[in-house]
Amino acid sequence: MPMINGMDEDLKTISKQPLAIRSPGFYFDCVVFQVEDVLYKIPRAKLVDESKGLADDNPILLEQLAKEDWECLLRLLFHPTLSQNLVPDFTLDEWVSVLELATKYDMTNIRKGAIDRIAIFDDPARKVKIARQLRIPSYFMPSLVELVARSEPLTPEDFTNLGMECAMKVISLRERCYDQSGYSNISRIFRDRKIRVDVNPPDMWNLVFLEIQRVFSDHDEYYH
Repeated sequence: MPMINGMDEDLKTISKQPLAIRSPGFYFDCVVFQVEDVLYKIPRAKLVDESKGLADDNPILLEQLAKEDWECLLRLLFHPTLSQNLVPDFTLDEWVSVLELATKYDMTNIRKGAIDRIAIFDDPARKVKIARQLRIPSYFMPSLVELVARSEPLTPEDFTNLGMECAMKVISLRERCYDQSGYSNISRIFRDRKIRVDVNPPDMWNLVFLEIQRVFSDHDEYYH
């Protein structure tokens, strides 16, 4: 069968060209998720779980998950400066959402980053609650020290976050730290310096730490 004029030359030219390869960094295979009544189409490479969800009519259904929490995680994953170690200006609640999902989906680096960011916030009772729920022992001692040492009394919200047993132990420790004039000696020690989660306690704080450890010795979750 005769070739159409010029077609044989075109075929020869095509056959000589090297086969194109897919860019490893910019050839996206997407996964479709459904959270509540919203669909999300996400590049598969951004996700840990690569099981299913390749079309709108067959999404991965993330049950028992609020879309607000899911979108917090997505905003972090797709933050334009994340590769430069710059992170979104999230609220404490938003970072907690990220931490919960990173823990659930075993996203180690995201979890570590969320733990570091939450540690910056000044809400020790909330951090005790977070530490219990998500097994972050590094939060416990610094948060308990702040609760015992601060001059302000525990608030109703603190009681809710701590739970009654923990709150009563904190109150007992606070009462022992006040002298007869009503002035807290420990508050004086901590007034100008806050303990960070990544440092060992200075010598002058050792007695405070030891007493807190003694009182909470029956709470294994505080130390493991």
